[in-house]
Amino acid sequence: MPNQRRARLKLAMMALLCISPVLASWGLYRSGWVEGGRSYGQLLPTEPFVASRESGWPRQRWALVSVEPAACDSICQRRRFVLKQIQAAQGEAADRLVRVRLQQPSVVAPRSDENGVVTLAANNGLDRLAGRPGYYLVDPLGNQVMFYPDSADPTRVIHELARVLKTNNGLG
Repeated sequence: MPNQRRARLKLAMMALLCISPVLASWGLYRSGWVEGGRSYGQLLPTEPFVASRESGWPRQRWALVSVEPAACDSICQRRRFVLKQIQAAQGEAADRLVRVRLQQPSVVAPRSDENGVVTLAANNGLDRLAGRPGYYLVDPLGNQVMFYPDSADPTRVIHELARVLKTNNGLG
């Protein structure tokens, strides 16, 4: 009899040991102690990006989009450099990413330069984006995903973008 009682006690302890992580995680979730995921950039509502319907928009590729004035100043030059570094740091995934420059319609015709940078004239909605100095991440379906201000740490953006591209391997 004592062996049977000891065996049952061992079985109950093993069951308790196996179910305790599930109970602990459920309890933490219900108490609100565990928060959701964190993003370095600002997560944007899922809606089409204002320029994604323009002719010349890179279809089926992730896009890093910057809204630039006609005359590129030092801030604009730094943003171009940062975007080039972010794309280059993605390694094998760099070809899934394209840099897009949005400029005033009267300034530029759609074109792609030797570095793979697409320059587009945004006909509508550019005024809504022009007030925010920074760059946008747009998915291959043309939906806006994230916004990063110019003051964002490029290293953290590189790591976050690498996670996004790895997680969404089937897109773009």
